[in-house]
Amino acid sequence: MVSLAVPLLLALLTIPLVVALLRANELFALRWRAGKLRVMRGRIPPALLGDLRDVLRDGAAPAADLRGVVEDGRPAIRVRAQNLPSHINQRLRNTISLWPVAKIRNAPKRR
Repeated sequence: MVSLAVPLLLALLTIPLVVALLRANELFALRWRAGKLRVMRGRIPPALLGDLRDVLRDGAAPAADLRGVVEDGRPAIRVRAQNLPSHINQRLRNTISLWPVAKIRNAPKRR
């Protein structure tokens, strides 16, 4: 029984570390549902949030999950959505590319 407990305990202790490593480059996480954009995690400037909301409204996607991440020192966006037109996806990428990483990281916390 003891020999099984040690590996299980180690596995449980490493789960938070794995989650932290997966989110190390994440700036923010957003959820788009029924025409409303909510901040799930992280910081995002209000102007950028408004710009992304405007793009999503034009795209008519019923639901989407967006993650702002840092890639090669620049902000990028990862979108999970069904039936999102490719031109809307491109507009989302263009919108976030206008923002420096430092401005996104230094945005006020959302409440």
